[in-house]
Amino acid sequence: MAIRSILVPYDFSDCATDALRVAAKIARLSGAVIDVVHVYETMTDFHTENQKVRESIESRLDKVPELDFVQDVELTKFMLRQVGLTEMFKNDRLAKVDLVVMGSHGARGFRGMAGSNTQKIVRIAPMPVLVIKHRVEDFEVRDLVYASNFTETDITRFDMFRPVIELFQPKVHLLKVNTPKTFERSEDSHRAIDNFLQRNELEKFTATIYNDLSIEEGILNFARSIDADMIAMATHGRTGFFHVVNGSLTEDIVNHTTFPVLSVKL
Repeated sequence: MAIRSILVPYDFSDCATDALRVAAKIARLSGAVIDVVHVYETMTDFHTENQKVRESIESRLDKVPELDFVQDVELTKFMLRQVGLTEMFKNDRLAKVDLVVMGSHGARGFRGMAGSNTQKIVRIAPMPVLVIKHRVEDFEVRDLVYASNFTETDITRFDMFRPVIELFQPKVHLLKVNTPKTFERSEDSHRAIDNFLQRNELEKFTATIYNDLSIEEGILNFARSIDADMIAMATHGRTGFFHVVNGSLTEDIVNHTTFPVLSVKL
């Protein structure tokens, strides 16, 4: 697997520009094409303001390739009218991109994009999604936390993370969080991690069983303790990142951390 195309939802905000900056670094390393997409809604089809709206968006999009940090990457621009952010993937081209890189305004989500938000994209995107929370001048991933329950599904889907891992060659910190509500014997956790490692070869890694009051706190506290550059997790759609979690850990992690979060839908 390789990263050949990157989708960046773009609403002209600083947050979206932060994501585009990271996407440009990944594109330089991988040779990928970046698709910058702006989705918008207009008045009824015959409203006189529609042409002005379109021309304004086109004018602003035309300036995106002039940004200094995208000068050496191939970039295309899309406008999708009357389409919600989560409907982007109905577009044949966008449904086939290899990676989505997008910004997040914290707990508010990606508000500018037709009323939708980052968390919904994390939940539904058929490809990996990298959420960027702040400006990074030169994006690097030296230490990556892979938080998982190390189930059979997690083991087989780990290949979805490999393109990003192979680009940056980080140390991968395998993390299983144990909580009072989701207690698992250390022996069982170690067995699951060993099974994962037998099936997924990693050059540089650590393996940790971390005890905390909640899975979210455990992931974030561990990531802080090693000064991680990224958190990688598999999301189980509407039930959060783990089968044992009934709430929406996806949104919680994306909202409450400053770490870049790479997610893959199982």
